[in-house]
Amino acid sequence: MFGRNKRDEPFETVHWDEITQFTVGRTMRDTFRKSKRGEGAYAVRFMRMRGGEEYMVPGVYIVPVEPAARLAKGGFRLFEDEAGRQPLCTVLPDGSDRYRVKDAAGREIGSIRRTPVTKRLTQQGLWLEQPGHPAVVAPHAWARGGPGASLGRGVGHVLDGIVDSLLSFGSDEATGSGGGLKPVVWAAVTEDAEEGADGVYGEAVLTFPRRTDGARWYFVKRDGWLDKRLAFALAVLRESDTIGADRR
Repeated sequence: MFGRNKRDEPFETVHWDEITQFTVGRTMRDTFRKSKRGEGAYAVRFMRMRGGEEYMVPGVYIVPVEPAARLAKGGFRLFEDEAGRQPLCTVLPDGSDRYRVKDAAGREIGSIRRTPVTKRLTQQGLWLEQPGHPAVVAPHAWARGGPGASLGRGVGHVLDGIVDSLLSFGSDEATGSGGGLKPVVWAAVTEDAEEGADGVYGEAVLTFPRRTDGARWYFVKRDGWLDKRLAFALAVLRESDTIGADRR
């Protein structure tokens, strides 16, 4: 139709299980001018290009269980639609170090765990469990000689493309120079690792490349074994803790 603004046309819907690169927040456009960025619903968002600009398109919508409480305290629900008619999962603290993630039917998908204070010098603050699979943790890069050394100790194979990208983004961090956000790799603990051992890791399942432009993107393997709902839940909790994303 004549005169229709293509910038305002809706983007094609993407099923949540097809999302492999995502961010968390309300910003819709990645532009230099803050006045042109715009805000939408609080959501897990994926990237699309239009007119030479990056758009953060909502894919999974985030709704607090208790509107007056912080997400990390009161929990939250994820929906496939903005109207909240298609529930995806619920993330609730259980009073310990665990957030239990359950699907729309109430079946447990897995858990997001908080790292004990005694291990936070060597491991990131959040890790995850999925039944039938090894625990997935994120070692601090500097704790074991940098991200390459940490991943190289495992008996499994890391995701070459993702990890190569992460190490490229994070080269400055490995040498202690440069600014910006540090890279993080969540990797499976190998089955033959001793109880409580650090630095024995296999497959990388979730990554957070170092960025200097303020963008906070997560990458997860398209056909990997990690349930993406757990990846979304971990990212929402992590962003709520680090940048106050739940202060709406």
